[in-house]
Amino acid sequence: MKAFISRFQFTMLVANYIFAATLITLPQILTQISKQNTWLVPFIVYPVLVVILIVCFGRGNKAQLSFATIQKTKLHHIFHLTLGVFLVIVYIRDLRAFIDFTTRALLPTTPIEMTTLLVSVVLLYISSAGLEVITRITVVQFILLGVTVASLPVMLINEVDLSHVMPIIGTDTVANLSKSSFELFPWMGESLIFFFLLGNVAAREGIKRATIIGISIGFFLIFVLIITSIAVLGQNIVSNATYPNFIMIQQINMTDFLDRLDLVIVILWMPVILSKLALTLYCIHRTFSNPNKETTSTLFMTPLSLLLAILSIALFKNNTVHLEFTFLTWTIIGYVMEFFLVILIIMIRFKKPKIDSVS
Repeated sequence: MKAFISRFQFTMLVANYIFAATLITLPQILTQISKQNTWLVPFIVYPVLVVILIVCFGRGNKAQLSFATIQKTKLHHIFHLTLGVFLVIVYIRDLRAFIDFTTRALLPTTPIEMTTLLVSVVLLYISSAGLEVITRITVVQFILLGVTVASLPVMLINEVDLSHVMPIIGTDTVANLSKSSFELFPWMGESLIFFFLLGNVAAREGIKRATIIGISIGFFLIFVLIITSIAVLGQNIVSNATYPNFIMIQQINMTDFLDRLDLVIVILWMPVILSKLALTLYCIHRTFSNPNKETTSTLFMTPLSLLLAILSIALFKNNTVHLEFTFLTWTIIGYVMEFFLVILIIMIRFKKPKIDSVS
């Protein structure tokens, strides 16, 4: 039986997907490039991404109908194959980022292999439960984390120095903002994977608006984190720290007995990134097994999960190698594959579906 989710749940999935992993190390590389002007970068990338999504959706419900047909064309199969490869790369990248953070900040004495195995088992359990379970977990946890992140400027009001975020205009400002936008865009472009899930949204009306709202929420939370980190720590610390957001929330000290709220916020964040990873694993399983419907068998998911876990360890000898891949190699891979996905989405949308969508 095919799983269906509401527009609100779809919105939360979109927002969570582009936000959950970006907060780990992305602010560091962005701040290294554009320094204290980094908080302006989301305002540059956001309208570009929205325009691309509007073009991909087109008018009316063409996009949803095109991706909800029972009979799939060759374009659909190429789209599924490309998306599957793209998601494999995203999954390995995010899983290793999560493992590295957990090992370094929370479990420094635990072997990385053991941490990876335990996380993979959790992800396998969640993904096997299906899209509806993943969605329910995401909605609850993302709302809690979203409210917390939006409250950070208030909780850190005594630590904020507005001089840290005053824009400085120089001869290289435009070039640096362009470079930072170039780095940020592929992470936000991951929202293209939700065209694969359009057939699982129960209501046809308003799906484009729901996607744009999800994108907007994700961008807003990213903006809050970036501007708060720079305002509290200064661009020098943010650009040199591996996990600047973690250091930033450690500065929260509301009372004498509430001085370790960083652990509470991390506990709120961990289910959110796990939800993103579980959704990615679920979509990988569907793209390579049976993209046309909800797959009832999860036998293939177990070896798939273990294989990807092994690759996340084998491909990166240490955290430095992973960071180099994330900010150098992944950027180019992301642009190439996302460009190809956009072309395929537009071609599929203009091709008339042979029969009505799945009910």
